[in-house]
Amino acid sequence: MVVLCSCQGTGGKTRAKRQVAPRNVEAAYDGIDISSHQGYIDWKKVSSDKDIRFVYIKATEGSTYRSPHYAHNITQARRYGLLVGSYHYLSSTSSIDEQFENFSRYALKSVQDLIPMLDVESRGLWSRSQLIDSVDKFCELTERHYGVQPMIYSTMGFYNKNLNPHFNNHHLYIGRYANEEPEINWEGEYTIWQYSETGIIPGIDAYVDLCRYRQDGWIDDILLNAE
Repeated sequence: MVVLCSCQGTGGKTRAKRQVAPRNVEAAYDGIDISSHQGYIDWKKVSSDKDIRFVYIKATEGSTYRSPHYAHNITQARRYGLLVGSYHYLSSTSSIDEQFENFSRYALKSVQDLIPMLDVESRGLWSRSQLIDSVDKFCELTERHYGVQPMIYSTMGFYNKNLNPHFNNHHLYIGRYANEEPEINWEGEYTIWQYSETGIIPGIDAYVDLCRYRQDGWIDDILLNAE
């Protein structure tokens, strides 16, 4: 459950601050991530699952694609009290400046609860060094616009081969569909483990990615405006 309270910010201005109810440590999952593959979602039903503490929603891909369900998903998920973040799927076929402009114009800062996420799953036309440079630039633009470094999503194998250890200081959202938690080389740690792609959630008529925090982590770590 998430509630809003009135809090004093800098300069005596009042702003809304989200408070998160204690985590159910026995829950199998803490959150989900979704895209247009899930189709229309009934967020009122989704919110009835009290173990879901966060949702990451695909906003954009490359320089032109915008998820047709994004506006509905982020508006309705927040309406029913879920903490929401947005992500961009990286492509090697267009410039990073164009891709970030696509993302930032669609995933408005004013409606984000969680830090943005960059989905990196393929090198495409890039070499390893070009991929790292491209991710670096997207991270720089994200920090300049949203005020934070993005979380980085990847599968465990791809991350360790192509991005490790350069981004080990970032929050990492790692896909590993197994009973064993992700292992990040060179003393890296994941923040969120995407452990299943076949979750079943009320209100969603398709399989859903299920995710959980690292045992000693919690949502305060990834709030966009945490204090």
